[in-house]
Amino acid sequence: MFAGPRHRRELSKHSLYRGMLFSVAALAACLGFIQAAAGDQSADFKQDLAQGYSELASFAEIRTHDAAGQSYFQNKSDRARALYKVDPEWPTNWSVVPDLQKTMMRDRQALVAALTNPKAGRDPKAEAMAQVNFDCWVALSSVASLAPESERCRNAFQAALQQIGPP
Repeated sequence: MFAGPRHRRELSKHSLYRGMLFSVAALAACLGFIQAAAGDQSADFKQDLAQGYSELASFAEIRTHDAAGQSYFQNKSDRARALYKVDPEWPTNWSVVPDLQKTMMRDRQALVAALTNPKAGRDPKAEAMAQVNFDCWVALSSVASLAPESERCRNAFQAALQQIGPP
């Protein structure tokens, strides 16, 4: 059978589309592998984070009888357990005096730098403790009657941050 120019053009298009599809599938597989590897690397951190947020949610329910606070931190726990990214709290979202808020923002920057440091992941439990205690400090600082608990969270945050080291 004679393959004329039109048939060659269709054959070329078909080969081109098949080649593109194969390339896209290969790229997607590579990206999936990279994402899975990164997910495995932070899975321990996220499980420890989930445990810490669950404990913070229980504290909110038992100690303060704050259903909204319990729900908020339980949601963070659930997201971490499902291996979603859970960021440290933003002090600007809480009712905290401006000077303390500035200190918290500076400490949040140090925490984020430590968590994104290439050495991050060496001690996932300490990293999770730093983040949970930072969030505890921020949240409890907005309630005057919880000042002693807030200070304990701040001290635990600073100790954990020191343990994971500077970026």
